Amino acid sequence: MKKLLLVLLVCFTSFHQSEAQLLKKLKEKAEKIIEQKKPVTATESNTPAAPASENSNKNESKTPVKPPSYCDSIFVINAEETFLYDESEVFALNNQTSYTFVVQNNKYEYFVIEDGKRTGPFKESPVKSVKPSSEEDGSSSEDDDKVSMGDDKDPIAIQYSKTISGKLFIVFNGKNYGPYDHVGKMIVSRDKKQFFALVTIGGANAMTAKMGMGNNFMVNEAILKQKAGEGMAMKFSVSKGFKHCMAVVMDQTAQKVISITSTNKTEEGSMEALYSGSGNISFVNDNGDIVSVPSQSPTQILLNGKEVATFKVPIKSMSRLFITPDISKSVYYEKGKLYKADGTEESLSGILFPKVITIKNITAVYFFKIYKNDSGARVVYLCKKEL
Repeated sequence: MKKLLLVLLVCFTSFHQSEAQLLKKLKEKAEKIIEQKKPVTATESNTPAAPASENSNKNESKTPVKPPSYCDSIFVINAEETFLYDESEVFALNNQTSYTFVVQNNKYEYFVIEDGKRTGPFKESPVKSVKPSSEEDGSSSEDDDKVSMGDDKDPIAIQYSKTISGKLFIVFNGKNYGPYDHVGKMIVSRDKKQFFALVTIGGANAMTAKMGMGNNFMVNEAILKQKAGEGMAMKFSVSKGFKHCMAVVMDQTAQKVISITSTNKTEEGSMEALYSGSGNISFVNDNGDIVSVPSQSPTQILLNGKEVATFKVPIKSMSRLFITPDISKSVYYEKGKLYKADGTEESLSGILFPKVITIKNITAVYFFKIYKNDSGARVVYLCKKEL
């Protein structure tokens, strides 16, 4: 700005009154240069810019970019609000696409937006952090599938466990299941109508059995009661459609780690790989098969030990790997690209919360994008691209 004033001062002292019009033009040109050098705000940088028309007036504002035809508007996010990414998600429920968003304003108030309905404000987020889990996308983090032992109780198991006449039971929807010595892990479906649990029934002695070391069984609210080996249970997960489960048990006698599903599919691993964290990443699908990504060749997907898909890049994040019913159509999203299991790739940059969902035999990637409308408001769109 000091440079601008200096230029104007020199011009003013040099030109005669009759050249005031030229001075005005110089001032307008200098202001335009300064305006072009202003930094772009964070809000503006997150919104796709509209291409300028060759015939448009330079002084007119740019027309906002219109979203693609495969995107539908779902709600408006206010200028002072930001997303809480770890507490927002899209998922399939009752053969339909549902979503939950948590936003926070500059007063540190929380609002929840579920399928277009906004509730709040809340002093604390009513939705806890959403972590990728086997129930959601066929993958799980270390904390999600960890089995509790001893005094380290599983919170869901605590919620549904009850001691009756000195014995431990799972009480679910008015029915008692058990008795058990220990409930190491319990997973409940979204509609609260189903559960899978990993329990201990007996073992070398009563004390170790009550701590979760002994005869491990996979059970549910129906007829499932399948032995999952003897020893120390390490992990337990459920398939995407809540149809099957898988336990990982450390058999100290045999010095092996055994993964077993509710359809009795098994996979062996080494104790060394388990302790070093370099073992295969594996989970169970809706058919009861073991789907795994080998640690030594992370571009592959194996089904019960046999290769069924290969990607162009290594799989680094299981939360970005989406296993479809037809595994050959599985996809992996990383750094703005959607990698397909057939070896091809597709650019898909600038998206939020990518999720691959199969509804009524149609598999598609769902994601969110934000566009500004004609009035400048930020509109959140749900987009769908079939695979």
